[in-house]
Amino acid sequence: MHPTISIGDFSFSSFYAVVIFCVIVGNILTWWEIRRNKLDIKMALKGAVITTTMGYVGARAMHVVFDGFLDIYIQKPLAIFAFWKGGLAFYGTVIFGLPTAVWWFTKHKAPLMKYLDCYILGLAFGLGVGRFACYLNGCCFGEISASPFAEIFLRYGLSAKNQFARDILLNLKDLPLPVLPTQLVSTLATSSIFLVLWFYFRKHKKKDGELLGLWLTMYGTFRFIIEFFRADDRGLFFNNMLSTSQLVAIITFTIGMCILILPSEETLKEKKNNDRTVQDSL
Repeated sequence: MHPTISIGDFSFSSFYAVVIFCVIVGNILTWWEIRRNKLDIKMALKGAVITTTMGYVGARAMHVVFDGFLDIYIQKPLAIFAFWKGGLAFYGTVIFGLPTAVWWFTKHKAPLMKYLDCYILGLAFGLGVGRFACYLNGCCFGEISASPFAEIFLRYGLSAKNQFARDILLNLKDLPLPVLPTQLVSTLATSSIFLVLWFYFRKHKKKDGELLGLWLTMYGTFRFIIEFFRADDRGLFFNNMLSTSQLVAIITFTIGMCILILPSEETLKEKKNNDRTVQDSL
């Protein structure tokens, strides 16, 4: 765990260093796919800027509302804008960013699923590498464990504050108990999803929207499972049985399955044209 990176007298958040790297490389991968598919680069890049911005706003909003810090932000509302101190909830990126992308390409009457397949590859990369930022920051940690893979994070860190609030740790000056490094598990799983999409399905997809549907179902499934092993505050429902992220995971999985099962845009257009031809011949 290294919350800050220091170069001489200058220090900055390691979390945001990784996030910025992910945004840059993710958008480069999106640009690469847009170009490879011979789509409108100018329109796609403008959409990427708007979508990335809204995704960031959503990630911040989800963190403020659901990550267990709402009372603090109510007392200190200006802290909501102190983004350099960290605090993002990934699913907010999807909830705000995906509808923005849909709106943008629908507005321009562009082939929606073609563009979303390009966008999702950049997002999948960003999530895979970005989860390592959570490890550096000490957030998104797992339950207390005696496993040989468990790790002890810093004094006064988020895991220590969580254990102190639960009366497990008696003093914040003490080292917290070891916890499962669910951040590293997430990094491995989400990076694997990206690699599978990039090196196989990207070149073998059967219809537009398949990459988006696959990512939604695979990540939704993984996220639902990993949530059972996490201990950080992130909003719980149904008598603490399900987290906010698990509820969103159910929705994203369902949307992904619908995209994979339902006919593609091209199929629907072809069917519509055939119906018109039949009607005209009658």
